[in-house]
Amino acid sequence: MSGYTPDEKLRLQQLRELRRRWLKDQELSAREPVLPPQRTWPLESFWNKFLQNEAPWRNVVYKVYRHSIFAFTHVLIPAWIIHYYFKYHVNTKPYAIVQRKPRIFPGDTILETGEVIPPMKEFPDEHH
Repeated sequence: MSGYTPDEKLRLQQLRELRRRWLKDQELSAREPVLPPQRTWPLESFWNKFLQNEAPWRNVVYKVYRHSIFAFTHVLIPAWIIHYYFKYHVNTKPYAIVQRKPRIFPGDTILETGEVIPPMKEFPDEHH
């Protein structure tokens, strides 16, 4: 017996047809892909609408805005953080950072002025 039986021929024909349909279904139409609407931040949508009119001054305004945002976030804020750190955590001048005031007792000498702290007055009528 040589060749396929009629049932096998029918089955192979049906498989070929199914493969052709599957390949045809993989082709995208002009309307595909269907993507969800893109959500933007309010400021971004403002700039998109602002730049639709392609006047040269609008591009200049937008570039100034972008450069100012860059300068603020990449220069000013880091500079302020570094300044704060050095001012309050690294500075070695005396009394630049007072973590705890030194205790002063009667008879002690204040280093900056050379003043001697007088003894405390005693009040005999008060009870402690």
